Amino acid sequence: MLLFSILSAIVTAGLLGAALLWTRRQPDDERQTAREDYARFVAEMDRRVANGVIEASLAHEEKLEAARALLKADAAGEGARRSVSPLLGLIGAFVIAGGALGLYLVTGKPELPDQPYQQRLDAWMAQAETQPETMASKPLSEVLKRKAAENTEDPQYWMFLGRLQVMSGDYYDGAKSFRVAVTKAPDNAEAWSNMGEALTLMNEGKSGPDARTAFEEALKRDPNDLSGQYYMGKVLIAEGRFEAARAMLGGLREQLPVGDPRRQAVETELAALEQAQTVDAQTRGQIAGMVAGLEARLADNQENPDGWARLLRSYRVLGDVASEARVLADIERVYQKRPEIKASIIEKANRPVGSQ
Repeated sequence: MLLFSILSAIVTAGLLGAALLWTRRQPDDERQTAREDYARFVAEMDRRVANGVIEASLAHEEKLEAARALLKADAAGEGARRSVSPLLGLIGAFVIAGGALGLYLVTGKPELPDQPYQQRLDAWMAQAETQPETMASKPLSEVLKRKAAENTEDPQYWMFLGRLQVMSGDYYDGAKSFRVAVTKAPDNAEAWSNMGEALTLMNEGKSGPDARTAFEEALKRDPNDLSGQYYMGKVLIAEGRFEAARAMLGGLREQLPVGDPRRQAVETELAALEQAQTVDAQTRGQIAGMVAGLEARLADNQENPDGWARLLRSYRVLGDVASEARVLADIERVYQKRPEIKASIIEKANRPVGSQ
C-alpha cells in the first residue's frame, strides 16, 4: 500500500494547491466551466438521439433539467462567492484533507495490497475461465465486454451481453447491445423484445415510441414471443385500447403453465387493466356530461370560441370521429368570414389536456 499512501499524499497536496488557486480565481471561472459542461452534455444528448440509443422526448427532459441547474448555478454563483471567505475556504481544505487522510489511516487497511480496477478485471477474467457460474452479472458483463472485438458479428454474443447488462441495472448499455443484436440478426424476435424491454426499463417502466416499435417488430416475427406480448399488452392499456390489451394478455396467460411466476405478473396486469377500464369509463361519463352541457350552451350562443375549442377537444378525447367532424363543420360555418378566430379555436383544441 506504499504506492497508495504516496498517491494519497499527492492528492492531498493537489487539493491544497487547488484551494490556493481558488483564492485567486477569476469570479466567472465557475460559471464558464458550468456552461462548458452544459454544452458538452447537450451535445452528448443530441448524439445519443441521432444514434437512436435514447428517445428524443427523454433527451429533451434531460436537457431541460440541465438548463435549470445551469440557471440556478448562475443565479447563486455571485452570492456564494461573496458569502465564503477565501481564508475559510483554505482552512476548510486543510481540515478536509487532513481528516480524510486520518480516517484512512485509522479505519482503512493500509497493510493490504492495492486492488486497482485492472487487477480486479484480471481476477474476474480468470474466474470467468474456470467458474463463470459463480460470478455476479456486473463483473461477468465487464469481462464479456472485453471480448467485443472478437465477436462483432455474433448476435448471440450481443444478446448474452445485453442480458447481463440489464440484470446489472445497466439498461442503457443493455439497449445498445440488443440494438447491435437486431442489426446482426433482424429476424430474431427475442432480440427485438429484449431491446424494447431495456428501453422501457431505462425510461422508468414507460414504453416510449422506440420501445413500442421494438415490441411490434418482435411480434411480427413471432406472435407468441412472451416478452413482446407482455409489454405490448401494457402499452395497449396505456393507450386505452382495453379489448386489444385483454386479448393480448389473455393469450399470454394461456401460454404459461399454472405455477409459472410469470403467469402471476400477467394476472396483475389483467387486474390493472380492469381498474384502468373502470376509471376510463367514469372519465368518459364525466366528459359526456360536460359535452352535453357545452352542446346546449353553444346552441343558444354560437359566439363562444373557448366553448368550441373545449367541445372539439372533448370529442377527440372520446375518440368520436364523427362528432369531431361535425363540430369542425360547425366551426367552419360560424367563423367562415373570421378565419383568425377559427385558427385560434383549432390551436386551443390541439393543446394537451390541462395546458390551459
